[in-house]
Amino acid sequence: MSGGLEVVAAVRAALLAHAPLTALLGGAHVYEELPRGAPACFIEVTEVETRDWSTADKTAHEHFLTLAVRTNSRSRALAQKLSGEIEAALDGAALAVEGHRLVSLRLIFQTVARGINAPAFGARMRLRAATEPL
Repeated sequence: MSGGLEVVAAVRAALLAHAPLTALLGGAHVYEELPRGAPACFIEVTEVETRDWSTADKTAHEHFLTLAVRTNSRSRALAQKLSGEIEAALDGAALAVEGHRLVSLRLIFQTVARGINAPAFGARMRLRAATEPL
């Protein structure tokens, strides 16, 4: 088992536990799968890519997660604040990943931009998590 789903669950739990982030979102609006009727302001895990990161004597994987941040704001300020709180909650965090040891968790990049054919700003963030099975 590579641990990709377990990393997503740990990231989602860490984001939901970060009070400044849920306050900006107006509630617990962090999703693995976007529900119908989702609020205008939310975070969704949109992509998970897993690669082998094993060495000659140890099994390991690296997981690349893409987070989509959506807002209803015509200003980039809210998307920028949400991105900052996501980074504060996750970058370098020691998350409990079921069945795995989290070796590292880092933000690779973030982009804040207006949505295509939409007046509101959002963000896209890419994280890298390295794990080893227990």
